[in-house]
Amino acid sequence: MKKQKELTALEKIEKLGRKVSQLTQAELAREIGCSRERIRQLVPRMKLKPGRRVRAWHRTIPPRTCREMARFHDAGESLAAIGKRFGVSDYHVREAIRQVQPRLEPAGRIQRMCRLETLRKLLKKGMTFEQACSKLGFSALQRRRYRKQLGLRWDGRKTVPARRR
Repeated sequence: MKKQKELTALEKIEKLGRKVSQLTQAELAREIGCSRERIRQLVPRMKLKPGRRVRAWHRTIPPRTCREMARFHDAGESLAAIGKRFGVSDYHVREAIRQVQPRLEPAGRIQRMCRLETLRKLLKKGMTFEQACSKLGFSALQRRRYRKQLGLRWDGRKTVPARRR
């Protein structure tokens, strides 16, 4: 029996015919079993060129999933954490959220606003600033930031209203 000669990558591409123009370079490489780099090298010698369509991942997901990602983000979850949950990069999460929300607030700012609102509620209930901060587990830096935002200052022993200048 004669051993058949293995087809070259270019011959395999020519065998595919018009189907080549509907594939991207990466899809064509998978189809014929070589690297995308090899396809890139062969493109000038091809009669039919592979397509250039690139469909971004965030454009392929349903709006419901985009809204779900936006809901997690509005709750203060970081883009990286949301990406890990959905198995994608934070870039794709950001772009998916932008499809349903034109303005994207940083998750850190959302978390700080939620903590500040919780702190205000505890202060309204009659807790002192120090008790509320201890209950919420704030660091010294967070305490300083929230004192300033609430118009308070540290008096050496306790937090008091800031003086007017």
